[in-house]
Amino acid sequence: MCQLLALAFNEPVTPSLSFRGFRHRAKGNPHGWGLATFEGTKATIVKEPRQANDSAVVKSLLHDADLSSTIFIGHVRYASVGKASMQNTHPFVQNLNGRDLVLAHNGTLSRDEMKPLHTGRCLPAGTTDSELALCILVEWLLDENVSLTDFERIHERLRTLNKCGKMNLLFSDGAHLFAYHDEAGYTGLCYTHREAPFENVTLRDEDWSANLSEEKKPTQRGYVIATKALTDGEKWTAFGPGALMVFKDGESIYPKSTPRKRMNR
Repeated sequence: MCQLLALAFNEPVTPSLSFRGFRHRAKGNPHGWGLATFEGTKATIVKEPRQANDSAVVKSLLHDADLSSTIFIGHVRYASVGKASMQNTHPFVQNLNGRDLVLAHNGTLSRDEMKPLHTGRCLPAGTTDSELALCILVEWLLDENVSLTDFERIHERLRTLNKCGKMNLLFSDGAHLFAYHDEAGYTGLCYTHREAPFENVTLRDEDWSANLSEEKKPTQRGYVIATKALTDGEKWTAFGPGALMVFKDGESIYPKSTPRKRMNR
């Protein structure tokens, strides 16, 4: 089962704490890992078709003080559609009106059911259902002239795409982060909000504790989104089935009123 991770903050942050815990989710997802960052309209993606726990690159990222961004998208992969290869490793990127649109997916979508939605204007480099979903989304945004701020229309399109199978999605243009949870509640998706005064937290997948006030500046605020909660000591809220949340500048901007269902710790 693939796992997703995203950070969306108002100021550049380092992903060291969240990524430190997230990498352990690779134990059951040995076929690849990836992490996307943004600088303006351009994305940088570091990824490998190998297990994250065995990667020297991952270990170096954990200690890279220069690795910072307002938005991160991470993924560890269990190959269900498409062999383990660089082309099939998440996250994926396509150009949208001069901006990079980056996407990572958890679940399995039927390529046969997706075919009627794919015009061929945007072609995937690999053979995954996930990259095809990104192409379908980009084609629709371009062909229908849909703005990335038209959240209601995007939400409806994601529901349509979700009819093709199981789908948890993270995608971003570097300004907005979109997080969508499968309409049947597949696997799970949750978030936590971080702002000063920060709490002490413990990673669930590693015997590691941290004082967030030492990790974050008082002015930094934002959200961490993951398939499953990464920490104890802070509140994680579950997405509802079929829910879409959009984040910008460290704030949740869609929907206007977010239902809060606290998860058990």
